[in-house]
Amino acid sequence: MKEKLVEVREVKKSYSTTVAVDGVSLCVNAGEIYALVGANGAGKSTLIRMITGITYPDEGSVQVCGEDTRKGARAKRYLGYLPEELTFYERLSGREYLQLVAGLKEADAAQVDEALAFFELKAVAEKWVGGYSLGMRKKLGLAAAMINNPQVLVLDEPLNGLDVEMMRKLRARLESQKQMSRSVIVSSHYMDFVERIADRIGIMSRGLLVAEGTAKALREKAELPSAPFEDVFFKLAG
Repeated sequence: MKEKLVEVREVKKSYSTTVAVDGVSLCVNAGEIYALVGANGAGKSTLIRMITGITYPDEGSVQVCGEDTRKGARAKRYLGYLPEELTFYERLSGREYLQLVAGLKEADAAQVDEALAFFELKAVAEKWVGGYSLGMRKKLGLAAAMINNPQVLVLDEPLNGLDVEMMRKLRARLESQKQMSRSVIVSSHYMDFVERIADRIGIMSRGLLVAEGTAKALREKAELPSAPFEDVFFKLAG
């Protein structure tokens, strides 16, 4: 049996009278890429924030590598996280920002140069992040999330602003994480990417996990064997 690196058990989260996540349970195994998909407001970003320990569930529990996220730093040391909305120190250079992240993660300083090269940021490494384009900022966020090869990598909408070639490189990088028995959780609206890369896909709607399985199993459930995967999503999400 594969080791479960992420375990979400019956989590609920409400904001005032709005139920954002309503009794969701899932697990992500070592060596697995798990994709979360859902329309805006479906609850997937709230679920991701609970997995990363940014917020806590009102009910239920989340464990990362055996540590309850309510214990704060103990669980977070296993995580790398790319939020959908990126926030940087605008007057740091790209290199300085990654050096800061590497220091916080106690990572080898050589990883900074490797990250700048992989994400094609060497030409702008000494420029302030405040002057970066959307694509540059996204690549910098991805580089920061992946420094020190976290056991669990969580990416919320990682493709926005990336060109096709960088999407291909990112897909290969995520596959390499899988080969090292690490876990990857991806939330994305790019259904072709999701279908191609994910071992399992969870479909969220109105705070519920309404369907879960391989792309093939979800196609069979939707009775859409050859349609675009977005059609499968819309049918199962209701």
